[in-house]
Amino acid sequence: MASVLFIDGALPPFPRPNRDWRVLRMLGALVRAGHRVIYLVREGERHEIYRPAFAEAGIQFYVERGARICRHSIVGCPAVELEQLLKDISFDLACIHFVANALATIPVIRRYSPLTRIAVDTVDLASLRLWREALVTGREELLVDAYRSLEREMAVFRQADLIIAVTPLEAKLIGRMVPGARTAVIPVMADPWPAVPSFAARKGLLFVGHFSHRPNVDAVNYLVRHIWPLLQKLLPGVDLCIVGDRPPQELEGLAEQRIKTTGYVPGLRPYLEGCRLLVAPIRYGAGMKTKIVEALAAGLPVVTTGMGAEGMELQHGVNVLIGDDPLSFARATAALYRDEQLWNRLSRAGREHVRRHYSFPVVAPAIYGLVHPRA
Repeated sequence: MASVLFIDGALPPFPRPNRDWRVLRMLGALVRAGHRVIYLVREGERHEIYRPAFAEAGIQFYVERGARICRHSIVGCPAVELEQLLKDISFDLACIHFVANALATIPVIRRYSPLTRIAVDTVDLASLRLWREALVTGREELLVDAYRSLEREMAVFRQADLIIAVTPLEAKLIGRMVPGARTAVIPVMADPWPAVPSFAARKGLLFVGHFSHRPNVDAVNYLVRHIWPLLQKLLPGVDLCIVGDRPPQELEGLAEQRIKTTGYVPGLRPYLEGCRLLVAPIRYGAGMKTKIVEALAAGLPVVTTGMGAEGMELQHGVNVLIGDDPLSFARATAALYRDEQLWNRLSRAGREHVRRHYSFPVVAPAIYGLVHPRA
């Protein structure tokens, strides 16, 4: 049995935990394999919401002493210093979520537990995302941010024993950034639905995105301003449902255009069952697009861009439709919305793609390999 420490910066900003959250699934798998897993969060907001989900999975949950939540009140869970945790427990592996947390904690781990292997879970390459945002938006200051992020990423990757990417593409990019770096790929996981509501039982288009993430704000504005006017002509009478926490103010008052904004919802299932298509006109970003994986798993066909499909081995006309300008995106959406035969084919192909690439049995060996690395 190995001892594993997972260090995170903050818990997700939602009022209830998502049991399919990639971190929970990764750590839960290690617990089920017989390992001791400790989760340490450096900022403890929402700890009272998330701690039961970790406990249910058999994961020990701690807030770092001195975190913002600990400075003003006593928290209802154990608070520890990272240094003391490293002195008390001989960890085989420390896995650190995000580069920023790794910058702060790798020196501490190396000092107090030099034999502990360190893995850094990138989630996405921020330097790549910022560089792409600069190209799309024309904001030159983002190029400076991208360069600084690249310097931080390379500094962390050189110190880590293993770097975890979510796509093979980003693992390859990391290898180019730091030649000789050891990488592993652990993507977003999803379970294909055994059955899905029929084409005829559905209506309307769905957009999903948490709007504290700038690529989602850009995508929804691009959809509403440039694609939706075309779709209103191609698909008259069809509604668009925009689901996601903290929607931009620009989306208010669009009901007359048949656009509904829900804000935060506790679960996507009613929308994945009731809408006919997911539209994801993503213009920049990095990593994996969780919304696309979830839709494909649910048998909900997807229209996206080349950027949205990046790194996921998705192919236009095989398991998704792709349009990289407003007109081609709108035409692809309208064609798929009307064509039941095409819809059924992509629905089946999407679920099969998830089963082959993102289901737990496929991803599990990479998770277990964190603790038992191959020579």
